[in-house]
Amino acid sequence: MQVKEILRDSFFEVLKNIEPSKLIENKCSFTHNKITINNQTISMPKDKKIHLFGSGKAVLSMAKTVYKELQEKIEKAILVGPYENSIENNTLTYLQGTHPIPSTKSIDAAKALKNTLETLNEDDFFIYLLSGGNSSLVELPVDGISIEDLQTTTDLMLKGSMPITAMNCIRKHLSQVKGGRLTSNCKAKGIVLVLSDVISNDLEAIGSAPLYYDSSTFSDAISYLSEYELLEKIPKCVKEYLLLGKKGTIEDTPKKEKENIKHFLIASNEILLRDIKDKLFSKNIETQIMDVKIEEDVNVVVEDLLKFIDSKNEGCFIFGGEALVQVTSNGKGGRNQHLILSFLDKFPKNKKLTLLSAASDGIDGNSNSAGAVIDQKSLEKTKLLNLDVKKYLRSFNSNEFFEKIGDLVNTGPSHNNMLDVLIIHIEK
Repeated sequence: MQVKEILRDSFFEVLKNIEPSKLIENKCSFTHNKITINNQTISMPKDKKIHLFGSGKAVLSMAKTVYKELQEKIEKAILVGPYENSIENNTLTYLQGTHPIPSTKSIDAAKALKNTLETLNEDDFFIYLLSGGNSSLVELPVDGISIEDLQTTTDLMLKGSMPITAMNCIRKHLSQVKGGRLTSNCKAKGIVLVLSDVISNDLEAIGSAPLYYDSSTFSDAISYLSEYELLEKIPKCVKEYLLLGKKGTIEDTPKKEKENIKHFLIASNEILLRDIKDKLFSKNIETQIMDVKIEEDVNVVVEDLLKFIDSKNEGCFIFGGEALVQVTSNGKGGRNQHLILSFLDKFPKNKKLTLLSAASDGIDGNSNSAGAVIDQKSLEKTKLLNLDVKKYLRSFNSNEFFEKIGDLVNTGPSHNNMLDVLIIHIEK
């Protein structure tokens, strides 16, 4: 089997094993009145039912395990995700939000969660399942900001190559349900089971921290928008609101964790990379996980990768993270496919190498593919079909390009998000 197929198959196989329900199963131990998470035991009310909440791409899969273990204990559940409901239970209210741009569906979901959480009493207990995608799936703009204003702002940030930390800072300061505000008036005790989709595993960043707290400020939000040259492009009302906040006339986001709500990290990009390393080892490919995370603009990442490859004679190396792409056209693709296409444009002629980059949620950008994988034969196929790589790069149409040469990585949705994976295999 070619190295290209080994890398593609290994990624696909690992994605099946990071199914969120399995992650909850492996990390949590349930009894009728107790939950043990990462070796810490949490007590639940003995003679009282609990509530289940959740939001994110992985929420349904996570909830399957909780229902399996605690079905008789759950009084009511509200879950929000981007996919069709796959759980049938009369205690469950399932709402579909939208991703990556929030919509009125996201507002309906936010109101349902916030209103219910605020009705709970001090002796109530809840479990909240949080995963990547929450930032757009659950949204309630502050007064004076419409959903259209928020959609425009979000779209500008996504296309402006803004890092997730900066995006979430701005989102938090325009929202009634981010940066700890979802539970600002919640009296109940609760735990939050978290699947990380950020490089740092920072609880302030994951899902825009709806039940945590936020150390960023209105001034930070203004600085980020200025740095990425978006301050004069966002809707006027958004800019004016943030400037009022910077002056101190609007209350900032909560600055400390609520004592009655505890967070537990269940999975991260590091776990995904270790699983891929083990899978490749089982196929006689020894790999090394690199400490350096991919988090720069695609063009910077490609240049760094070329230097890295030039310094190596052989080996297999795994990177994690997410590259940034400043989109200026309406083609079909995503950051992983654009990265691979950019690399193909500068493919080293003196190396025999294979390169794969793919999204762990199985969906890269606005395509139905997870990413792409290339080797020397990809160059040959490009020349044979007389394809202009630079033309596809300019139009951000990487998905169509890789479909033509047969190098897409198609896995389908994993219903999880643990960032992206990049694998470099260099033969001696």
